[in-house]
Amino acid sequence: RYLTTIVWSTIVVLFFVTSLIGPQFAPEGSLLRSPAANMMSECFLDVLSKVLFLVVIVDVHYAIFDPVARTERRLEELRQLMAAVWESSSDVIAISVRAAGSGGASTMLSPAFFGLGSSDGPFRNLSNEQIKDIYRRKSILYQLSDEAFQMKMDTSSNDDEFR
Repeated sequence: RYLTTIVWSTIVVLFFVTSLIGPQFAPEGSLLRSPAANMMSECFLDVLSKVLFLVVIVDVHYAIFDPVARTERRLEELRQLMAAVWESSSDVIAISVRAAGSGGASTMLSPAFFGLGSSDGPFRNLSNEQIKDIYRRKSILYQLSDEAFQMKMDTSSNDDEFR
């Protein structure tokens, strides 16, 4: 950006030198007395400034439309949105994920779980603000092993019942 500013400032200075000062004070036969000097210097610096602008535009384009950066920005926005829903929801939210290696599962319950039955539960003596503070800070995580998902055959009876 600074280089572009310097180039544009140089264009202004060269305009005055080649169109006003040069023709009046330069010696006879000098390049500054030539009517083409102004046009050549301005064209050269104008092309240079446009190349610099193009570099800036391309850098900004890659910064804005970089697929990895866009994905990271979208995931961060989604994380913030889900955090707001998670913390402020009055309904219980349960998220379950099956573990890849062990075959077990993890289930996380939102803080609203603590408010179930709060009129006669452990929070009955707390104010609404204290309960909201508890909601914001807590959640429950259940982890189940793969054995919890296995069906076992009951060997005590003869009719092959599953339990």
